[in-house]
Amino acid sequence: MSRRLTAVDTTTIIDHHLFALVDREYPGEEIPAPHKSGDWVVAGRSSILVESPYDNLDAILRLEEWDGEPEPESWDDGVPWDDIVTVTVECPSGVIGLNQITAGWDDTGFSLSRPGTFNARLACRNGAEHIDDDEEYLVRFWPATPASGRTV
Repeated sequence: MSRRLTAVDTTTIIDHHLFALVDREYPGEEIPAPHKSGDWVVAGRSSILVESPYDNLDAILRLEEWDGEPEPESWDDGVPWDDIVTVTVECPSGVIGLNQITAGWDDTGFSLSRPGTFNARLACRNGAEHIDDDEEYLVRFWPATPASGRTV
């Protein structure tokens, strides 16, 4: 059974329907927009771009590191997630920054325990079906194995 090593709760500004999580060593990496790929999440080498149905909105963001693949998503409240995507990214510094597009960069206060290649499972809820609720994102990182890759 895997265990959570650390967790940080923060917020992000969703600007132009986007925000990105980026390893601080590669802040200038260009990745395609999710809507061009048909997904709400696209991963580059060291970054994850997330697309939201909303614009100019503050969203709840929880970042976690696990020592192995975590159990199915819950946020200790039992409310299900609308969608879940897993990607693999390199984290050469292990320090995860937040790119809020025109709102600029922000410090998440989240660092992985070591640099390396990680799986990142992203879950979102309270999207278009729940316009009066807060939009929430959960991102769980755990060390990748050589066979890791993108799953939906």
